[in-house]
Amino acid sequence: MALQIGYVGNTGIHLTSGIDMNAVPASDWAQTAFLSGSAFNDFRPASNFGTIAQFGHNGQANYNSLQVLYRWRTTNFSNFQVAYTYSHSIGDVQLDNSSGSVNSQATTDQADPGLDKGNTNINRPNIFVANEVFYLPKLANQNGFIRNTLGGWEVNSIVNVSSGSSLTVFSNGASSGTINGVTGSLNSLQGSGFNQNNRPDTVAGVGCNSDENGRQILNPAAFTLIGYQIGTVGTAPRGYCFGPTFRNVDAQLAKNWTIKERFRVKFSLDFFNLFNHANFNAGNLETANFNATGILCGAGQTICTPANNVISSYSLSANTLSSGFGQANAVQPGREIQYGLKVTF
Repeated sequence: MALQIGYVGNTGIHLTSGIDMNAVPASDWAQTAFLSGSAFNDFRPASNFGTIAQFGHNGQANYNSLQVLYRWRTTNFSNFQVAYTYSHSIGDVQLDNSSGSVNSQATTDQADPGLDKGNTNINRPNIFVANEVFYLPKLANQNGFIRNTLGGWEVNSIVNVSSGSSLTVFSNGASSGTINGVTGSLNSLQGSGFNQNNRPDTVAGVGCNSDENGRQILNPAAFTLIGYQIGTVGTAPRGYCFGPTFRNVDAQLAKNWTIKERFRVKFSLDFFNLFNHANFNAGNLETANFNATGILCGAGQTICTPANNVISSYSLSANTLSSGFGQANAVQPGREIQYGLKVTF
């Protein structure tokens, strides 16, 4: 038997990051949230240009983990192994993007990197893997028929259970509600120039993954725009949610024959995803878009303006389960079975 317990950690500095060199100052976001096109550019430092993307090396991240490994080998050469990792990955830049472009979701406010510090999109807190190769009795002292039919079997399996990776919920753009035929000009919650990185507020006491059921991974009730002040950053932090949990069991039932000591024949029956568990892909959840339409502001629920900029109502239709928010739209393969015959000489 062997038991290993260890700490594994690392820190990354000067990681590749991207910023807008011509970004609108945060002090003007309440104004620019209602603008678009050239009118928006008037608030940029260089008003005759739009976004000027620049790579930098300002990102930071760290990873800390407890890693446990247990191994046991029996007298008949059967092997059992269990590995468990409890970890946390925190950073202020994306760690899985090698596209060579500046991602507009990566930076909220380049003057305040702390707004983007949180669970990274490769953060997966719990990973459990167990496997065994178990040889059943060979029945070597029995007659040939018993030995070749009931002896020499082996059972192998791999069990894999892991948390979903962290993800962030965004509100991509925004639109005003209509009062007496008049629709406001709201285009963004934040007004920074990038709609893709706007985040809603969280609801106290409601977890993002609470009430997870089947393909419904994220809880719409965990977020709100009521009380959100246009031109500011929502309270939903980076990596607030987790994607689908992964659970899988692969197994093999095999029979071995030895012929004149030189030849070995192995017949195997292999099961992939033995229990046919539905493992959903994160896919669309990594860009989960929380509804920000039909927005009205103020106590009287009127058209929003730079001065009347506290949201008091918005369309809830896109937050219902039927809208698809927080629902996984793809699943990994179900149970697969294969037969194999292997001859070793």
